[in-house]
Amino acid sequence: MDYIINRKEVEQIKKENAWLLVYGRRKIGKTFLLRQLCGFENYYLVKKNRDILSNGEKKLSLEEMLSNVKKSLCDGKTVVIDEFQRLDESDIEELTTIHPKGRLIISGSSFRITRKIFEPNSPLLGFFSPFKMDFINPVDIVKAIKKEFEPSRTIELSTFLREPWLIPLYNNEDIMHFVYNAITRSKYIISGLVGEIFNEEDRNFTSKYEALLNLIGSGTWNPGKMSSVLYSRELINEPGQSHIIQYLKNMKEMALVEKVKLLNSKKRHYWRLASPIAGIYYYMDDRYNIGERDISFEEAKPMLELLINLQIQDSIADYFADIYNGRKEYYISPEREIDFIITRRNKADIIGEVKWKKVVKSDIEKFKYNTRHFNAKKVFICKKGVIEDDDVEVVDAEKLLNSQLLKK
Repeated sequence: MDYIINRKEVEQIKKENAWLLVYGRRKIGKTFLLRQLCGFENYYLVKKNRDILSNGEKKLSLEEMLSNVKKSLCDGKTVVIDEFQRLDESDIEELTTIHPKGRLIISGSSFRITRKIFEPNSPLLGFFSPFKMDFINPVDIVKAIKKEFEPSRTIELSTFLREPWLIPLYNNEDIMHFVYNAITRSKYIISGLVGEIFNEEDRNFTSKYEALLNLIGSGTWNPGKMSSVLYSRELINEPGQSHIIQYLKNMKEMALVEKVKLLNSKKRHYWRLASPIAGIYYYMDDRYNIGERDISFEEAKPMLELLINLQIQDSIADYFADIYNGRKEYYISPEREIDFIITRRNKADIIGEVKWKKVVKSDIEKFKYNTRHFNAKKVFICKKGVIEDDDVEVVDAEKLLNSQLLKK
Protein backbone atom coordinates (compact mmCIF):
# COMPACT_ATOMS: atom_id res chain seq x y z
CA MET A 1 0.00 0.00 0.00
CA ASP A 2 1.41 3.36 -1.01
CA TYR A 3 -0.46 6.48 0.08
CA ILE A 4 0.58 10.11 0.37
CA ILE A 5 -1.25 11.46 3.41
CA ASN A 6 -1.97 15.18 3.37
CA ARG A 7 -1.04 15.99 6.95
CA LYS A 8 -2.15 19.15 8.72
CA GLU A 9 1.43 19.64 9.97
CA VAL A 10 2.58 20.53 6.45
CA GLU A 11 0.69 23.83 6.37
CA GLN A 12 1.52 24.52 10.01
CA ILE A 13 5.25 24.21 9.33
CA LYS A 14 5.10 26.15 6.06
CA LYS A 15 3.29 29.05 7.73
CA GLU A 16 5.72 29.20 10.66
CA ASN A 17 8.42 31.83 10.19
CA ALA A 18 10.48 31.01 13.28
CA TRP A 19 13.43 28.64 13.43
CA LEU A 20 12.02 25.26 14.44
CA LEU A 21 13.02 22.13 16.32
CA VAL A 22 10.78 19.37 14.96
CA TYR A 23 10.81 16.44 17.37
CA GLY A 24 8.95 13.24 18.15
CA ARG A 25 9.45 9.51 18.40
CA ARG A 26 10.92 7.54 15.52
CA LYS A 27 8.66 6.07 12.84
CA ILE A 28 6.33 9.07 13.10
CA GLY A 29 7.01 10.45 9.61
CA LYS A 30 9.24 13.46 10.34
CA THR A 31 11.74 12.81 7.54
CA PHE A 32 9.11 12.11 4.88
CA LEU A 33 7.11 15.17 5.85
CA LEU A 34 10.06 17.56 5.83
CA ARG A 35 11.68 16.23 2.67
CA GLN A 36 8.72 15.16 0.53
CA LEU A 37 5.51 16.81 1.74
CA CYS A 38 6.90 20.24 2.62
CA GLY A 39 9.13 20.23 -0.46
CA PHE A 40 11.99 22.24 1.04
CA GLU A 41 14.88 22.52 -1.43
CA ASN A 42 17.71 22.65 1.08
CA TYR A 43 17.54 19.35 2.98
CA TYR A 44 20.46 17.72 4.78
CA LEU A 45 20.47 14.32 6.47
CA VAL A 46 23.12 13.49 9.07
CA LYS A 47 23.72 9.73 9.00
CA LYS A 48 24.75 7.66 12.00
CA ASN A 49 28.36 7.62 10.82
CA ARG A 50 28.12 11.43 10.57
CA ASP A 51 28.20 11.40 6.77
CA ILE A 52 26.00 14.19 5.43
CA LEU A 53 23.70 13.82 2.44
CA SER A 54 22.40 16.86 0.59
CA ASN A 55 18.82 16.35 -0.62
CA GLY A 56 19.24 12.63 -0.01
CA GLU A 57 21.94 12.10 -2.64
CA LYS A 58 25.13 14.19 -2.70
CA LYS A 59 27.61 13.48 0.11
CA LEU A 60 29.13 16.53 1.78
CA SER A 61 31.72 17.19 4.43
CA LEU A 62 30.63 18.92 7.62
CA GLU A 63 32.45 22.07 6.57
CA GLU A 64 30.69 22.11 3.19
CA MET A 65 27.30 21.66 4.80
CA LEU A 66 27.84 24.43 7.34
CA SER A 67 29.02 26.78 4.60
CA ASN A 68 26.03 25.95 2.38
CA VAL A 69 23.57 26.33 5.25
CA LYS A 70 24.95 29.73 6.22
CA LYS A 71 24.74 30.98 2.63
CA SER A 72 21.16 29.72 2.21
CA LEU A 73 20.06 31.31 5.48
CA CYS A 74 21.67 34.62 4.55
CA ASP A 75 19.74 34.45 1.27
CA GLY A 76 16.51 34.13 3.25
CA LYS A 77 15.89 30.49 2.39
CA THR A 78 14.58 27.61 4.49
CA VAL A 79 17.07 24.88 5.44
CA VAL A 80 16.34 21.50 7.04
CA ILE A 81 18.92 19.49 9.01
CA ASP A 82 17.49 16.06 9.80
CA GLU A 83 18.88 13.98 12.70
CA PHE A 84 20.70 17.07 13.93
CA GLN A 85 21.53 15.38 17.25
CA ARG A 86 24.32 13.48 15.46
CA LEU A 87 26.21 16.76 15.09
CA ASP A 88 28.15 18.44 17.86
CA GLU A 89 26.23 21.11 19.72
CA SER A 90 28.91 23.61 18.69
CA ASP A 91 28.03 23.03 15.01
CA ILE A 92 24.42 24.12 15.54
CA GLU A 93 25.61 26.94 17.80
CA GLU A 94 27.78 28.20 14.94
CA LEU A 95 24.70 28.46 12.73
CA THR A 96 22.88 30.59 15.29
CA THR A 97 25.22 33.46 14.40
CA ILE A 98 23.05 33.85 11.28
CA HIS A 99 19.79 34.06 13.29
CA PRO A 100 17.18 35.38 12.50
CA LYS A 101 18.01 35.35 8.78
CA GLY A 102 16.28 32.67 6.75
CA ARG A 103 14.66 29.78 8.52
CA LEU A 104 16.48 26.80 9.99
CA ILE A 105 14.53 23.64 10.80
CA ILE A 106 16.32 20.96 12.79
CA SER A 107 14.70 17.59 13.37
CA GLY A 108 15.53 14.75 15.74
CA SER A 109 14.28 11.84 17.81
CA SER A 110 16.75 11.63 20.69
CA PHE A 111 14.90 12.63 23.85
CA ARG A 112 17.98 13.75 25.76
CA ILE A 113 19.26 16.03 23.01
CA THR A 114 15.93 17.65 22.19
CA ARG A 115 15.26 18.29 25.87
CA LYS A 116 18.75 19.70 26.38
CA ILE A 117 18.16 22.50 23.86
CA PHE A 118 15.50 24.05 26.09
CA GLU A 119 17.42 23.82 29.35
CA PRO A 120 18.25 27.18 31.02
CA ASN A 121 22.01 26.92 30.37
CA SER A 122 21.74 25.75 26.75
CA PRO A 123 23.58 27.97 24.23
CA LEU A 124 20.75 27.19 21.79
CA LEU A 125 17.96 28.36 24.09
CA GLY A 126 15.79 31.01 22.47
CA PHE A 127 16.79 30.30 18.89
CA PHE A 128 14.34 27.48 18.15
CA SER A 129 10.62 27.05 18.71
CA PRO A 130 9.54 23.47 19.50
CA PHE A 131 7.22 21.68 17.07
CA LYS A 132 6.07 18.26 18.25
CA MET A 133 5.05 15.67 15.68
CA ASP A 134 2.64 12.94 16.68
CA PHE A 135 0.66 10.28 14.85
CA ILE A 136 -1.22 11.27 11.71
CA ASN A 137 -4.33 13.24 12.59
CA PRO A 138 -7.39 10.90 12.68
CA VAL A 139 -9.37 13.00 10.19
CA ASP A 140 -6.36 13.27 7.83
CA ILE A 141 -5.92 9.50 7.59
CA VAL A 142 -9.66 8.89 7.13
CA LYS A 143 -9.85 11.44 4.30
CA ALA A 144 -6.83 9.84 2.63
CA ILE A 145 -8.16 6.28 2.47
CA LYS A 146 -11.97 6.48 2.59
CA LYS A 147 -12.37 6.44 -1.20
CA GLU A 148 -10.45 3.16 -1.44
CA PHE A 149 -12.34 1.08 1.12
CA GLU A 150 -15.87 0.53 2.34
CA PRO A 151 -16.69 2.52 5.51
CA SER A 152 -16.08 -0.11 8.20
CA ARG A 153 -12.74 -1.13 6.65
CA THR A 154 -11.77 2.55 6.51
CA ILE A 155 -12.43 2.98 10.24
CA GLU A 156 -10.52 -0.21 11.08
CA LEU A 157 -7.49 0.65 8.97
CA SER A 158 -7.37 4.29 10.05
CA THR A 159 -6.93 3.08 13.62
CA PHE A 160 -3.53 1.61 12.77
CA LEU A 161 -2.37 3.52 9.68
CA ARG A 162 -2.04 6.72 11.69
CA GLU A 163 1.47 5.32 12.27
CA PRO A 164 3.23 6.01 8.94
CA TRP A 165 5.63 3.04 9.15
CA LEU A 166 2.67 0.64 9.00
CA ILE A 167 1.25 2.04 5.74
CA PRO A 168 3.66 0.19 3.38
CA LEU A 169 3.02 -3.06 5.26
CA TYR A 170 -0.68 -3.18 4.44
CA ASN A 171 -1.37 -5.67 1.64
CA ASN A 172 -5.16 -5.52 1.34
CA GLU A 173 -5.71 -8.26 3.93
CA ASP A 174 -8.47 -8.12 6.55
CA ILE A 175 -7.73 -6.18 9.72
CA MET A 176 -7.16 -9.30 11.84
CA HIS A 177 -4.47 -10.70 9.55
CA PHE A 178 -2.89 -7.27 9.09
CA VAL A 179 -2.48 -6.75 12.84
CA TYR A 180 -1.35 -10.36 13.36
CA ASN A 181 1.34 -9.97 10.68
CA ALA A 182 2.48 -6.66 12.16
CA ILE A 183 2.92 -7.91 15.73
CA THR A 184 4.65 -11.14 14.68
CA ARG A 185 6.81 -9.95 11.78
CA SER A 186 7.65 -6.46 13.02
CA LYS A 187 7.94 -7.17 16.74
CA TYR A 188 11.56 -6.02 16.87
CA ILE A 189 10.56 -2.62 15.49
CA ILE A 190 7.81 -2.29 18.09
CA SER A 191 9.82 -3.49 21.08
CA GLY A 192 12.96 -1.61 20.03
CA LEU A 193 11.28 1.78 19.86
CA VAL A 194 12.08 2.82 23.43
CA GLY A 195 15.74 1.96 22.97
CA GLU A 196 15.95 4.15 19.86
CA ILE A 197 14.44 7.13 21.64
CA PHE A 198 16.21 6.87 24.98
CA ASN A 199 19.43 5.18 23.86
CA GLU A 200 21.49 8.15 24.97
CA GLU A 201 20.16 7.92 28.50
CA ASP A 202 21.78 6.00 31.32
CA ARG A 203 21.01 2.29 31.00
CA ASN A 204 19.37 2.33 34.43
CA PHE A 205 16.91 4.95 33.18
CA THR A 206 16.20 2.98 30.01
CA SER A 207 15.29 -0.11 32.05
CA LYS A 208 12.66 1.96 33.88
CA TYR A 209 11.17 3.15 30.60
CA GLU A 210 11.07 -0.40 29.25
CA ALA A 211 9.43 -1.69 32.43
CA LEU A 212 6.79 1.05 32.29
CA LEU A 213 6.05 0.33 28.64
CA ASN A 214 5.52 -3.34 29.45
CA LEU A 215 3.32 -2.56 32.45
CA ILE A 216 1.13 -0.07 30.61
CA GLY A 217 0.91 -2.35 27.61
CA SER A 218 -0.24 -5.24 29.78
CA GLY A 219 -3.13 -3.14 31.10
CA THR A 220 -1.76 -1.42 34.21
CA TRP A 221 -2.99 2.16 33.90
CA ASN A 222 -2.64 3.46 37.47
CA PRO A 223 0.75 5.08 38.32
CA GLY A 224 0.47 3.93 41.94
CA LYS A 225 0.33 0.30 40.87
CA MET A 226 3.14 0.85 38.38
CA SER A 227 5.40 2.25 41.08
CA SER A 228 4.70 -0.72 43.36
CA VAL A 229 5.81 -3.13 40.64
CA LEU A 230 8.95 -1.14 39.84
CA TYR A 231 9.79 -1.00 43.54
CA SER A 232 9.37 -4.78 43.87
CA ARG A 233 11.80 -5.18 40.96
CA GLU A 234 14.28 -2.80 42.65
CA LEU A 235 14.08 -0.32 39.77
CA ILE A 236 13.14 2.55 42.10
CA ASN A 237 14.18 3.12 45.70
CA GLU A 238 10.72 3.79 47.13
CA PRO A 239 7.13 3.05 46.10
CA GLY A 240 4.85 5.94 45.20
CA GLN A 241 3.84 7.52 41.92
CA SER A 242 5.97 10.60 42.55
CA HIS A 243 9.00 8.41 41.78
CA ILE A 244 7.82 7.51 38.27
CA ILE A 245 5.69 10.44 37.16
CA GLN A 246 8.60 12.21 35.43
CA TYR A 247 9.34 9.09 33.41
CA LEU A 248 5.70 8.97 32.33
CA LYS A 249 5.80 12.65 31.36
CA ASN A 250 8.93 12.04 29.29
CA MET A 251 7.29 9.11 27.52
CA LYS A 252 4.19 11.20 26.87
CA GLU A 253 6.32 13.97 25.40
CA MET A 254 7.80 11.49 22.90
CA ALA A 255 4.36 10.05 21.95
CA LEU A 256 4.99 6.68 23.59
CA VAL A 257 2.15 6.93 26.08
CA GLU A 258 -1.09 8.85 26.38
CA LYS A 259 -2.55 10.44 29.50
CA VAL A 260 -6.35 10.43 29.51
CA LYS A 261 -8.30 12.37 32.12
CA LEU A 262 -10.93 10.52 34.14
CA LEU A 263 -14.12 12.57 34.17
CA ASN A 264 -15.14 11.41 37.64
CA SER A 265 -11.81 12.32 39.24
CA LYS A 266 -10.01 15.65 39.57
CA LYS A 267 -6.50 14.22 39.79
CA ARG A 268 -6.55 10.66 38.45
CA HIS A 269 -5.60 9.84 34.89
CA TYR A 270 -5.62 6.73 32.77
CA TRP A 271 -2.23 5.98 31.19
CA ARG A 272 -2.20 3.91 27.99
CA LEU A 273 0.21 3.23 25.15
CA ALA A 274 -0.23 5.83 22.43
CA SER A 275 0.46 3.37 19.62
CA PRO A 276 -2.43 0.96 18.90
CA ILE A 277 -0.11 -1.65 17.40
CA ALA A 278 2.25 -1.40 20.38
CA GLY A 279 -0.69 -1.66 22.76
CA ILE A 280 -1.71 -4.94 21.16
CA TYR A 281 1.85 -6.26 20.95
CA TYR A 282 2.69 -5.64 24.61
CA TYR A 283 -0.60 -7.09 25.82
CA MET A 284 -0.12 -10.21 23.69
CA ASP A 285 3.47 -10.50 24.86
CA ASP A 286 2.35 -10.34 28.48
CA ARG A 287 -0.26 -13.06 27.91
CA TYR A 288 1.42 -15.29 25.32
CA ASN A 289 5.11 -14.35 25.43
CA ILE A 290 5.11 -13.59 21.70
CA GLY A 291 8.42 -11.78 22.02
CA GLU A 292 10.08 -15.14 22.71
CA ARG A 293 7.98 -17.62 20.75
CA ASP A 294 5.88 -17.95 17.61
CA ILE A 295 2.12 -17.89 17.89
CA SER A 296 -0.31 -19.15 15.26
CA PHE A 297 -3.10 -17.00 13.90
CA GLU A 298 -5.70 -19.38 15.29
CA GLU A 299 -4.23 -19.20 18.79
CA ALA A 300 -4.01 -15.42 18.68
CA LYS A 301 -7.37 -14.79 17.01
CA PRO A 302 -9.76 -14.61 20.02
CA MET A 303 -7.60 -12.16 21.96
CA LEU A 304 -6.67 -10.23 18.82
CA GLU A 305 -10.32 -9.60 18.01
CA LEU A 306 -10.94 -8.20 21.48
CA LEU A 307 -7.84 -6.00 21.45
CA ILE A 308 -8.47 -4.69 17.94
CA ASN A 309 -12.00 -3.69 18.87
CA LEU A 310 -10.71 -1.84 21.93
CA GLN A 311 -8.22 0.07 19.77
CA ILE A 312 -10.95 0.90 17.24
CA GLN A 313 -13.05 2.18 20.12
CA ASP A 314 -10.31 4.53 21.25
CA SER A 315 -9.52 5.65 17.71
CA ILE A 316 -13.16 6.60 17.17
CA ALA A 317 -12.99 8.61 20.39
CA ASP A 318 -9.97 10.49 19.00
CA TYR A 319 -11.90 11.04 15.77
CA PHE A 320 -14.84 12.58 17.63
CA ALA A 321 -12.52 14.72 19.76
CA ASP A 322 -10.88 16.08 16.63
CA ILE A 323 -14.13 16.74 14.75
CA TYR A 324 -15.79 18.49 17.68
CA ASN A 325 -12.63 20.22 18.92
CA GLY A 326 -13.00 18.61 22.33
CA ARG A 327 -11.00 16.47 24.74
CA LYS A 328 -11.28 12.71 25.08
CA GLU A 329 -11.92 11.50 28.63
CA TYR A 330 -12.86 8.21 30.29
CA TYR A 331 -15.28 7.35 33.06
CA ILE A 332 -14.46 4.39 35.30
CA SER A 333 -16.32 3.36 38.44
CA PRO A 334 -17.09 0.07 40.22
CA GLU A 335 -20.60 0.17 38.76
CA ARG A 336 -19.89 1.03 35.12
CA GLU A 337 -17.41 2.04 32.47
CA ILE A 338 -18.18 4.40 29.62
CA ASP A 339 -16.22 3.98 26.39
CA PHE A 340 -15.46 7.65 25.92
CA ILE A 341 -16.62 11.15 26.77
CA ILE A 342 -15.84 14.25 24.74
CA THR A 343 -15.65 17.34 26.93
CA ARG A 344 -15.51 21.00 26.04
CA ARG A 345 -14.76 23.65 28.63
CA ASN A 346 -14.59 20.85 31.24
CA LYS A 347 -18.19 19.78 30.63
CA ALA A 348 -19.37 16.54 29.06
CA ASP A 349 -20.55 17.28 25.52
CA ILE A 350 -20.75 13.80 23.96
CA ILE A 351 -21.08 10.40 25.62
CA GLY A 352 -19.99 7.59 23.30
CA GLU A 353 -20.33 3.83 23.16
CA VAL A 354 -18.64 1.71 20.47
CA LYS A 355 -19.78 -1.80 19.62
CA TRP A 356 -17.87 -3.12 16.62
CA LYS A 357 -19.93 -6.26 16.09
CA LYS A 358 -23.59 -7.20 15.81
CA VAL A 359 -25.82 -4.80 17.73
CA VAL A 360 -29.14 -5.65 19.37
CA LYS A 361 -31.66 -3.32 21.00
CA SER A 362 -30.59 -4.38 24.49
CA ASP A 363 -27.08 -2.98 23.82
CA ILE A 364 -28.53 0.48 23.34
CA GLU A 365 -30.83 0.12 26.34
CA LYS A 366 -27.85 -0.82 28.51
CA PHE A 367 -25.94 2.21 27.22
CA LYS A 368 -28.89 4.46 28.05
CA TYR A 369 -29.09 3.03 31.57
CA ASN A 370 -25.35 3.46 32.23
CA THR A 371 -25.45 7.08 31.04
CA ARG A 372 -28.79 8.09 32.55
CA HIS A 373 -27.15 10.59 34.93
CA PHE A 374 -25.26 12.44 32.18
CA ASN A 375 -26.71 15.51 30.53
CA ALA A 376 -24.95 15.27 27.17
CA LYS A 377 -25.47 14.09 23.62
CA LYS A 378 -25.41 10.27 23.53
CA VAL A 379 -23.93 8.52 20.53
CA PHE A 380 -23.83 4.78 19.87
CA ILE A 381 -21.30 3.81 17.17
CA CYS A 382 -21.46 0.50 15.29
CA LYS A 383 -20.41 -1.07 11.98
CA LYS A 384 -23.88 -0.99 10.45
CA GLY A 385 -26.82 0.91 11.87
CA VAL A 386 -30.00 -1.15 11.76
CA ILE A 387 -31.57 0.14 14.98
CA GLU A 388 -33.02 3.57 15.70
CA ASP A 389 -33.65 5.17 19.08
CA ASP A 390 -35.36 8.39 20.16
CA ASP A 391 -32.82 9.22 22.89
CA VAL A 392 -29.56 7.98 21.37
CA GLU A 393 -28.03 8.82 18.01
CA VAL A 394 -26.98 5.55 16.37
CA VAL A 395 -24.02 6.21 14.07
CA ASP A 396 -22.73 3.48 11.78
CA ALA A 397 -19.42 3.50 9.90
CA GLU A 398 -20.95 5.07 6.79
CA LYS A 399 -22.49 7.94 8.73
CA LEU A 400 -19.29 8.39 10.71
CA LEU A 401 -17.47 9.10 7.45
CA ASN A 402 -20.22 11.33 6.10
CA SER A 403 -18.83 14.57 4.75
CA GLN A 404 -21.29 16.64 6.78
CA LEU A 405 -20.02 15.12 10.01
CA LEU A 406 -16.44 15.82 8.97
CA LYS A 407 -17.31 19.49 8.50
CA LYS A 408 -18.83 19.92 11.97
